[in-house]
Amino acid sequence: MTLVLVITVMSAVFLITGLAAMRLLKMHQRQAEQIHALKNQLSALCEGAAGTDDRILRFEQTLNKLRDHQHAIDLTANSSQPSYDHAIRLARKGAGIAQLIDNCNLSDEEAHLISRLHGQRGGSQVEMH
Repeated sequence: MTLVLVITVMSAVFLITGLAAMRLLKMHQRQAEQIHALKNQLSALCEGAAGTDDRILRFEQTLNKLRDHQHAIDLTANSSQPSYDHAIRLARKGAGIAQLIDNCNLSDEEAHLISRLHGQRGGSQVEMH
């Protein structure tokens, strides 16, 4: 009878140990799957960050090119664009249309318009309402 009792207790211990081992094995497998999934997500994030860095770098390069291009356009525009402020000052001092065209690089229409808006008529300045 003692032998049967010992065998029964030993069987119960082996069974409990086996069940615990199976449970630990399943837990280990789930954790391994979660670790693998997290590694994949981390890799995707790192690749995305690297791609974002490249896009930001390209954006900054494009922005610098646009800034340089705009600066060049501004320089060109300043040298060839009529000086309306100067033309208005001259018109207020009584300069004629020909003088506005020659001195301020204005077209005939621009000179006439500035002369009509800002020029002197009969000694008084034209007011716009």
